[in-house]
Amino acid sequence: MKRHQDIRLGGENVRKHVRDIAKDAVMLALAPELSRPGAAPLRVYESSAGTAYLSRQLADQGHDVVISNYRLQGIPGVREVEADLNLALPFADASFDVILCREVIEHVESVPHTLREFARLLAPGGRLVLTFPNRLQIRSRLFYLLSGFYRGMKSPINLDVAFGEAHINLIGYPEMDYFLRKTGFAVSGVSSSYFSAPDRLLAPLRPLVRAATRHALLAHKPKAEEHDKTRPENRAYNRYIADAITSPELFYGKDVIVSAVRVAPGQPVFPAP
Repeated sequence: MKRHQDIRLGGENVRKHVRDIAKDAVMLALAPELSRPGAAPLRVYESSAGTAYLSRQLADQGHDVVISNYRLQGIPGVREVEADLNLALPFADASFDVILCREVIEHVESVPHTLREFARLLAPGGRLVLTFPNRLQIRSRLFYLLSGFYRGMKSPINLDVAFGEAHINLIGYPEMDYFLRKTGFAVSGVSSSYFSAPDRLLAPLRPLVRAATRHALLAHKPKAEEHDKTRPENRAYNRYIADAITSPELFYGKDVIVSAVRVAPGQPVFPAP
Protein backbone atom coordinates (compact mmCIF):
# COMPACT_ATOMS: atom_id res chain seq x y z
CA MET A 1 0.00 0.00 0.00
CA LYS A 2 1.30 3.46 -0.92
CA ARG A 3 2.12 5.31 2.31
CA HIS A 4 2.90 8.76 0.89
CA GLN A 5 1.43 11.04 -1.71
CA ASP A 6 3.12 13.87 -3.59
CA ILE A 7 1.26 17.18 -3.35
CA ARG A 8 1.98 20.69 -4.55
CA LEU A 9 2.36 23.44 -1.94
CA GLY A 10 3.52 26.97 -2.62
CA GLY A 11 5.07 25.99 -5.93
CA GLU A 12 7.01 22.99 -4.62
CA ASN A 13 6.35 19.27 -4.37
CA VAL A 14 6.17 17.72 -0.91
CA ARG A 15 5.53 14.15 0.27
CA LYS A 16 2.63 13.76 2.65
CA HIS A 17 1.80 10.60 4.61
CA VAL A 18 -1.58 9.08 3.83
CA ARG A 19 -2.54 9.23 7.51
CA ASP A 20 -1.87 12.98 7.49
CA ILE A 21 -4.02 13.33 4.38
CA ALA A 22 -6.85 11.47 6.10
CA LYS A 23 -6.48 13.57 9.27
CA ASP A 24 -6.54 16.82 7.26
CA ALA A 25 -9.70 15.70 5.47
CA VAL A 26 -11.51 15.14 8.78
CA MET A 27 -10.23 18.41 10.22
CA LEU A 28 -11.53 20.31 7.20
CA ALA A 29 -14.86 18.49 7.36
CA LEU A 30 -15.20 19.65 10.98
CA ALA A 31 -14.36 23.23 9.95
CA PRO A 32 -16.44 23.60 6.77
CA GLU A 33 -15.97 27.38 6.65
CA LEU A 34 -12.36 26.78 5.56
CA SER A 35 -13.39 25.20 2.27
CA ARG A 36 -16.83 26.71 1.62
CA PRO A 37 -16.99 27.92 -2.01
CA GLY A 38 -17.12 31.69 -2.32
CA ALA A 39 -16.49 32.33 1.37
CA ALA A 40 -14.29 35.23 2.43
CA PRO A 41 -10.71 34.40 3.51
CA LEU A 42 -10.35 33.58 7.18
CA ARG A 43 -7.65 34.39 9.72
CA VAL A 44 -6.10 31.03 10.61
CA TYR A 45 -3.56 30.13 13.29
CA GLU A 46 -1.91 26.71 13.60
CA SER A 47 -0.07 26.14 16.86
CA SER A 48 3.20 24.17 16.97
CA ALA A 49 2.60 23.45 13.32
CA GLY A 50 5.84 21.67 12.41
CA THR A 51 6.00 21.39 8.62
CA ALA A 52 2.50 22.96 8.46
CA TYR A 53 1.34 21.21 5.30
CA LEU A 54 -2.35 21.87 6.06
CA SER A 55 -1.71 25.53 6.86
CA ARG A 56 0.33 25.95 3.69
CA GLN A 57 -2.55 24.42 1.74
CA LEU A 58 -4.96 26.89 3.35
CA ALA A 59 -2.61 29.77 2.54
CA ASP A 60 -2.53 28.62 -1.09
CA GLN A 61 -6.34 28.82 -1.04
CA GLY A 62 -6.21 32.47 0.02
CA HIS A 63 -6.61 32.32 3.80
CA ASP A 64 -4.54 34.63 6.03
CA VAL A 65 -2.41 32.04 7.84
CA VAL A 66 -0.02 32.34 10.79
CA ILE A 67 1.78 29.39 12.36
CA SER A 68 3.92 29.03 15.46
CA ASN A 69 6.65 26.61 16.41
CA TYR A 70 8.65 26.25 19.61
CA ARG A 71 11.73 26.99 17.51
CA LEU A 72 11.46 28.69 14.12
CA GLN A 73 11.79 26.23 11.26
CA GLY A 74 11.68 28.58 8.28
CA ILE A 75 8.44 27.20 6.86
CA PRO A 76 7.78 28.73 3.43
CA GLY A 77 4.48 30.24 2.33
CA VAL A 78 3.16 31.28 5.76
CA ARG A 79 4.08 33.74 8.49
CA GLU A 80 5.85 31.86 11.29
CA VAL A 81 6.41 33.04 14.86
CA GLU A 82 8.19 31.48 17.81
CA ALA A 83 5.86 30.54 20.67
CA ASP A 84 5.70 28.28 23.73
CA LEU A 85 2.19 26.90 24.29
CA ASN A 86 2.88 26.74 28.01
CA LEU A 87 3.08 30.56 28.11
CA ALA A 88 0.96 33.47 26.90
CA LEU A 89 0.78 33.42 23.12
CA PRO A 90 2.12 36.49 21.25
CA PHE A 91 -1.16 37.61 19.65
CA ALA A 92 -3.89 40.09 20.54
CA ASP A 93 -7.36 39.05 21.68
CA ALA A 94 -9.76 37.90 18.94
CA SER A 95 -6.96 37.73 16.33
CA PHE A 96 -8.23 34.63 14.53
CA ASP A 97 -11.33 32.97 13.10
CA VAL A 98 -9.94 29.41 13.16
CA ILE A 99 -7.25 27.77 15.29
CA LEU A 100 -5.74 24.39 14.43
CA CYS A 101 -3.91 22.33 17.05
CA ARG A 102 -2.73 19.03 15.68
CA GLU A 103 -1.22 16.30 17.90
CA VAL A 104 0.28 18.90 20.26
CA ILE A 105 -2.02 19.34 23.25
CA GLU A 106 -0.78 16.07 24.84
CA HIS A 107 2.69 17.66 25.10
CA VAL A 108 1.74 20.83 27.01
CA GLU A 109 2.12 21.25 30.76
CA SER A 110 -1.39 22.59 31.38
CA VAL A 111 -4.17 21.76 28.94
CA PRO A 112 -6.64 24.28 30.44
CA HIS A 113 -4.08 27.10 30.19
CA THR A 114 -3.49 26.41 26.50
CA LEU A 115 -7.22 26.16 25.78
CA ARG A 116 -7.84 29.47 27.57
CA GLU A 117 -5.21 31.07 25.36
CA PHE A 118 -6.90 29.64 22.26
CA ALA A 119 -10.24 30.98 23.49
CA ARG A 120 -8.67 34.42 24.02
CA LEU A 121 -7.24 34.45 20.50
CA LEU A 122 -10.49 33.43 18.78
CA ALA A 123 -13.14 35.91 17.73
CA PRO A 124 -16.60 35.11 19.19
CA GLY A 125 -18.01 32.26 17.16
CA GLY A 126 -14.52 31.27 16.00
CA ARG A 127 -13.57 27.62 15.75
CA LEU A 128 -10.88 25.44 17.30
CA VAL A 129 -10.02 22.10 15.66
CA LEU A 130 -7.99 19.98 18.03
CA THR A 131 -6.49 16.52 17.54
CA PHE A 132 -4.84 14.20 20.06
CA PRO A 133 -4.23 10.45 20.60
CA ASN A 134 -7.27 8.40 21.61
CA ARG A 135 -6.36 6.96 24.99
CA LEU A 136 -9.74 5.19 25.19
CA GLN A 137 -9.51 3.32 21.88
CA ILE A 138 -10.45 -0.32 22.55
CA ARG A 139 -6.99 -1.83 22.06
CA SER A 140 -5.52 0.94 24.23
CA ARG A 141 -8.01 0.02 26.97
CA LEU A 142 -6.99 -3.63 26.82
CA PHE A 143 -3.31 -2.71 26.91
CA TYR A 144 -3.98 -0.58 30.02
CA LEU A 145 -5.83 -3.48 31.67
CA LEU A 146 -2.78 -5.71 31.26
CA SER A 147 0.10 -3.24 31.65
CA GLY A 148 -1.13 -0.09 33.40
CA PHE A 149 -0.16 2.02 30.36
CA TYR A 150 -2.13 3.34 27.40
CA ARG A 151 -1.43 3.34 23.69
CA GLY A 152 0.53 6.53 23.07
CA MET A 153 2.44 6.07 26.33
CA LYS A 154 3.26 2.38 26.57
CA SER A 155 5.98 2.70 29.20
CA PRO A 156 7.43 5.33 31.57
CA ILE A 157 9.03 8.40 29.99
CA ASN A 158 12.82 8.24 30.16
CA LEU A 159 14.07 10.81 32.66
CA ASP A 160 16.57 12.21 30.18
CA VAL A 161 13.73 13.26 27.86
CA ALA A 162 13.12 17.02 27.95
CA PHE A 163 9.84 18.02 29.59
CA GLY A 164 7.13 18.21 26.94
CA GLU A 165 8.88 16.20 24.23
CA ALA A 166 6.88 13.11 25.24
CA HIS A 167 3.15 12.69 25.89
CA ILE A 168 2.97 14.26 29.35
CA ASN A 169 -0.81 14.96 29.21
CA LEU A 170 -2.31 11.93 27.50
CA ILE A 171 -5.92 12.44 28.61
CA GLY A 172 -9.16 10.88 27.45
CA TYR A 173 -11.97 12.51 25.52
CA PRO A 174 -14.21 13.08 28.60
CA GLU A 175 -11.50 15.17 30.32
CA MET A 176 -10.81 17.13 27.12
CA ASP A 177 -14.51 17.80 26.60
CA TYR A 178 -14.77 19.10 30.19
CA PHE A 179 -11.69 21.33 29.75
CA LEU A 180 -13.03 22.74 26.47
CA ARG A 181 -16.41 23.62 27.91
CA LYS A 182 -14.89 25.11 31.08
CA THR A 183 -12.59 27.37 29.05
CA GLY A 184 -15.32 28.87 26.86
CA PHE A 185 -16.01 26.39 24.06
CA ALA A 186 -19.04 24.44 22.90
CA VAL A 187 -18.13 21.18 21.20
CA SER A 188 -19.69 20.89 17.74
CA GLY A 189 -18.20 17.66 16.42
CA VAL A 190 -16.04 14.68 17.38
CA SER A 191 -14.51 12.15 15.02
CA SER A 192 -11.38 10.15 14.20
CA SER A 193 -9.23 9.61 11.13
CA TYR A 194 -6.94 6.66 11.81
CA PHE A 195 -8.20 3.08 12.06
CA SER A 196 -6.56 -0.35 11.99
CA ALA A 197 -8.51 -3.17 10.38
CA PRO A 198 -7.57 -5.78 13.06
CA ASP A 199 -9.32 -3.67 15.72
CA ARG A 200 -12.63 -4.50 14.04
CA LEU A 201 -12.13 -8.04 15.36
CA LEU A 202 -12.90 -6.56 18.77
CA ALA A 203 -16.38 -5.50 17.64
CA PRO A 204 -18.11 -8.10 19.88
CA LEU A 205 -16.82 -6.14 22.90
CA ARG A 206 -18.52 -2.89 21.89
CA PRO A 207 -22.07 -3.72 23.16
CA LEU A 208 -20.61 -4.83 26.50
CA VAL A 209 -18.41 -1.73 26.81
CA ARG A 210 -21.33 0.49 25.80
CA ALA A 211 -23.65 -1.06 28.39
CA ALA A 212 -21.01 -0.85 31.15
CA THR A 213 -20.21 2.76 30.24
CA ARG A 214 -23.84 3.86 30.30
CA HIS A 215 -24.36 2.12 33.65
CA ALA A 216 -21.28 3.79 35.13
CA LEU A 217 -22.17 7.25 33.82
CA LEU A 218 -25.92 7.16 34.43
CA ALA A 219 -26.66 4.78 37.31
CA HIS A 220 -23.63 3.91 39.44
CA LYS A 221 -23.54 5.95 42.70
CA PRO A 222 -25.98 8.54 41.35
CA LYS A 223 -25.41 11.04 44.19
CA ALA A 224 -21.62 10.85 44.46
CA GLU A 225 -19.91 14.15 45.29
CA GLU A 226 -19.20 16.23 42.15
CA HIS A 227 -20.85 13.51 40.06
CA ASP A 228 -24.57 13.99 40.70
CA LYS A 229 -26.34 11.90 38.07
CA THR A 230 -29.89 12.74 39.11
CA ARG A 231 -30.15 16.27 37.67
CA PRO A 232 -31.52 16.30 34.11
CA GLU A 233 -28.73 18.51 32.76
CA ASN A 234 -26.06 16.22 34.24
CA ARG A 235 -27.78 13.12 32.89
CA ALA A 236 -27.92 14.68 29.43
CA TYR A 237 -24.21 15.51 29.53
CA ASN A 238 -23.26 12.06 30.86
CA ARG A 239 -25.36 10.43 28.15
CA TYR A 240 -23.58 12.52 25.52
CA ILE A 241 -20.15 11.48 26.87
CA ALA A 242 -21.16 7.81 27.02
CA ASP A 243 -22.37 7.91 23.42
CA ALA A 244 -19.23 9.74 22.24
CA ILE A 245 -16.65 7.40 23.75
CA THR A 246 -18.49 4.26 22.62
CA SER A 247 -19.23 5.55 19.11
CA PRO A 248 -17.55 3.60 16.30
CA GLU A 249 -15.21 6.55 15.69
CA LEU A 250 -13.79 6.68 19.22
CA PHE A 251 -14.14 2.97 19.97
CA TYR A 252 -11.89 2.03 17.03
CA GLY A 253 -10.17 5.28 16.06
CA LYS A 254 -6.61 5.89 17.17
CA ASP A 255 -6.94 9.67 17.23
CA VAL A 256 -9.60 12.10 18.43
CA ILE A 257 -10.50 15.13 16.34
CA VAL A 258 -12.68 17.71 18.06
CA SER A 259 -14.29 20.82 16.61
CA ALA A 260 -15.32 23.45 19.18
CA VAL A 261 -16.86 26.90 18.83
CA ARG A 262 -15.85 29.87 20.98
CA VAL A 263 -18.96 31.06 22.81
CA ALA A 264 -19.55 34.47 24.35
CA PRO A 265 -19.47 34.73 28.17
CA GLY A 266 -22.79 33.64 29.62
CA GLN A 267 -23.80 31.55 26.61
CA PRO A 268 -24.43 27.83 27.20
CA VAL A 269 -21.58 25.43 26.37
CA PHE A 270 -23.85 22.36 26.38
CA PRO A 271 -25.59 20.91 24.46
CA ALA A 272 -23.47 21.12 21.34
CA PRO A 273 -24.48 23.89 18.88
